[in-house]
Amino acid sequence: MSWTFEKVNVDLLDNKLLTANEKLIVILCKRFEHSPNGIRLSHKYLMQRTGIKSKRTLVKCMDRLVMFGYFAYFQPQKNRPNIFTFDKKLKQQFISKNLARRKALSTAMKKVKGKGVKHKLVDNNVVKLKFTNPGGTKS
Repeated sequence: MSWTFEKVNVDLLDNKLLTANEKLIVILCKRFEHSPNGIRLSHKYLMQRTGIKSKRTLVKCMDRLVMFGYFAYFQPQKNRPNIFTFDKKLKQQFISKNLARRKALSTAMKKVKGKGVKHKLVDNNVVKLKFTNPGGTKS
């Protein structure tokens, strides 16, 4: 078994605003900072390594880290790994791509809800649709 050590900034460890999961995510991303293909980590990998159980919690942690300026990320396609950056020049591009994607998803969801379709997640993979009349009440 070989041991590797990551140099961690003391300010990161002493930061009382970050949770342990958020600190671990930054350390995991820093580990791949100099990889030849860039930092490409999937939600599944980060969840396994940090012990976070839900994607929602993971995305909240990553969004807080973006807000604090530790890194920026975006997911180019569904079911593809996220691309992370610590480069100040690329951070703003990544953040704007993320905001545009989320706005498009939000608009699409509002259209679906406006058409009288309610969806519910079943077994983490299946979306159950329930049709309602245009007034928004159940038929």
